[in-house]
Amino acid sequence: MPKLPKAVWILVFAMAINTTGSSFLWPFNTIYIHEYLGESMTKAGVALFINSALAIAGNYIGGKAFDRIGGKRTLSLSVGGLILASVALVLFHDTFIGYVLTLGAIGFVGGMVFPTVYALTGVIWPEGGGRAFNAVYVAQNVGVAIGTAASGQIAAIDIKLIFTANLLLYALFALVLGFGMRYIGPAMPHHHAADETEEARSPLSKEAVRTMLYVAVGYALLWFVYVQWQGTIAVHTKSLGVTISEYSVLWTINGALIVFGQPLLAPVLRWFEDDLKKQLLTGTSIFLLSYLIVPFAGDFQMFLFAMVVLTIGEMFIWPAVPAFAARLAPIGKEGEFQGYVNIAASAGRMISPTAGGLIYDLLGMQAVFLTLVLLIILSGIIFAMSTKKRTV
Repeated sequence: MPKLPKAVWILVFAMAINTTGSSFLWPFNTIYIHEYLGESMTKAGVALFINSALAIAGNYIGGKAFDRIGGKRTLSLSVGGLILASVALVLFHDTFIGYVLTLGAIGFVGGMVFPTVYALTGVIWPEGGGRAFNAVYVAQNVGVAIGTAASGQIAAIDIKLIFTANLLLYALFALVLGFGMRYIGPAMPHHHAADETEEARSPLSKEAVRTMLYVAVGYALLWFVYVQWQGTIAVHTKSLGVTISEYSVLWTINGALIVFGQPLLAPVLRWFEDDLKKQLLTGTSIFLLSYLIVPFAGDFQMFLFAMVVLTIGEMFIWPAVPAFAARLAPIGKEGEFQGYVNIAASAGRMISPTAGGLIYDLLGMQAVFLTLVLLIILSGIIFAMSTKKRTV
């Protein structure tokens, strides 16, 4: 089995740091807005809606920029913007308007990072296939494990310290990329106009377009469901006596299980023999089981059990979707197609907090649980409809 190239290792390490930085923020956004700024759950949802809406714009622009000016330049622009936005968050987090604007800015420039890194990884190491994307995915969850473990302790001292910690980690992210750019290779993707044959430039088949659309919609629905752990479910756990430190442990377990569970997961994924549709349907079924457990959880231990089940489902689904996009993308559109994957995820994250907050405020937590279960079932149906046979 081939080893990861040095350039991929640099991207993997950098993404671990990037996710560690973001993990100081996202678990506490809803809690900070609702509990510390004194705003309603609906307004907290609006703030996260804006963050994700601007992330969608960043996903699209980042993917397009990769194809136009190359991964290195796109990364430099987006990381520089991320530092500036994080400085602004440190300065202006004490008011709702200031928090919303700076969180939105972080969403935009952070959104540019993800399609760029995924596309660059695929271009640098095309023979790596799913391993390339899984490496980035695992790196992100190393960041989740470290970031949530540290952020929970810091937030227990003073929740406002998480903004400074976030800035410091993003600065380290910039330093690692700045040092590693020399190893990443040419600024443009590894293809040229002369290589783009008529076949490469021809439109995608209707079956491929249909597959990508269905997978993206199902992926967006599952992200809607997943983000409720950071919104209504986070507030629900607090109402049942789960502390902020214990809540952060849930996400630490999530990240740690993804990282240390890889040796156990690898033979299972080999059993699928690259049948991505079967992999998605298996993961969705496990997702459903998790959300059938959560409504009956009354203490930290039950929420922990539900999180473990959720994480196993996530390990099947999350790496499979960018692998779909990489297989379907024509030459010269690698960044754009990874942008579409991240747009789907951001769309789910965008709609979820506002819709979940409204359902919570108007109908209560049980209505939220019912909605989530129905959406998981719908996503499974959509994945099942994505391809009639194993074409990708």
